[in-house]
Amino acid sequence: MRYRILLIILFLSALSGQSLFNRWAGSDPFMGSPRSTAMGNTHLLNSTGSSNVRFNPANLGDMKTKRGFDFQLNRSSVFERWSMPVRDSFGEFLTHADYVANEFSFYGTSLGLFGSTELSGIGIASIGLHYGPLTHFNYQYSEEVRGSYSIEDGEYAGKDPIVGYQNLSTDGLSMLTSIGGGLKLGMLSGIEISVGGAINLIQSDNLTDRVEVDTLYSDVTNLTTLPDFNAPTELPTANFMTFSTNLKLNSNINLGISWENDANITSSQYNWEIDSTNGLFQYWDDTSFVVSGLNYLKPEIKSLALSFISDLGNMMSIDFEINQISYNEHHNFQDYKQFKFGFEYLTQLGTPVRGGLVYRTAFIPAMKPVSTFTFGSGKSIGNLMFDFAGTYCFQSFSYPDLFTVENDIRSDYDLVRDSQFNLQMGIIYQF
Repeated sequence: MRYRILLIILFLSALSGQSLFNRWAGSDPFMGSPRSTAMGNTHLLNSTGSSNVRFNPANLGDMKTKRGFDFQLNRSSVFERWSMPVRDSFGEFLTHADYVANEFSFYGTSLGLFGSTELSGIGIASIGLHYGPLTHFNYQYSEEVRGSYSIEDGEYAGKDPIVGYQNLSTDGLSMLTSIGGGLKLGMLSGIEISVGGAINLIQSDNLTDRVEVDTLYSDVTNLTTLPDFNAPTELPTANFMTFSTNLKLNSNINLGISWENDANITSSQYNWEIDSTNGLFQYWDDTSFVVSGLNYLKPEIKSLALSFISDLGNMMSIDFEINQISYNEHHNFQDYKQFKFGFEYLTQLGTPVRGGLVYRTAFIPAMKPVSTFTFGSGKSIGNLMFDFAGTYCFQSFSYPDLFTVENDIRSDYDLVRDSQFNLQMGIIYQF
């Protein structure tokens, strides 16, 4: 019963999402295995299967599974509400009234192969291949616009009929192929040392921006006069390296260190605008859509992780991880840190109960820090290992009206409330 209560608490907890800025910053690039995601995104020491190639190739030789194939499904659902402030006749604030409710999802798959073998007198050599999403730039906004209608006596009609829709969407995905290996050395002064490296290839893809104002009637009083827009952009390839080291200090304590350099994806033509009043990215200037092309930087990431495993049959694992994410003064983003805590507890039936917490400082100066809660579990059946993980997110911030209307003199920013629910399901087959 107490495990059910724990899962409910974690499910109702909040982390932050900010899908509005996916167009510039991309989604979270820390998309690891379900086990490590459930344990507070502690991917460095707790990844399973081929995800180790991406985050910690040194860990390939330390896994209990010596050879295997894995497949993973990812689903991210976004629910976003836009609200405007409502004031009374004296100009006093009353409440925020919702006028937009958007919902959209992103689906991704990951798969890979891995294996290891013992080298006489040296240690354990391992190699792996991983293919999965690095980040996506998806965002969808749809606003239902209503007008007004005067009703005569005896006439049946709505006083606020729908007059059209204002739509904005961005679709783009960067897939990543990682190839790497590791070497687990013998005992050195009582410490087991593993080292590894990988090359990560960002695949070429397309990014598409669309803006459409769908008018149902000739009356466009409440609709924007901004023009429609539809432009595809071809994204070039890029690559970056990952290096990692694991130190098994004793049977209870593991230490992990990793570094990966940055990678820049820049199309032949791009343009950005920053709102000088709030420091946030903007889609429009006074007359047109100003965002074109892409200039995405996968930041440099340095990680340090510590894992403590209990003596009681490995029934309890407590993990800490710190990530230093650096943009090196590029792209109007500031460097930020992630502080992660995760745990795994094995019940008497052998079922793992996993949870975690992530605290992330803001990488957009005008935004606030983020707290993240995670949860999950798993099951082994013969040669198959099943794991699942979930996260739920929420964040609110102020942003100007996305589709401005002529003669609208409202000076207050809208309140944007963005929540995300992410699910991962993974299968590992051992052979």
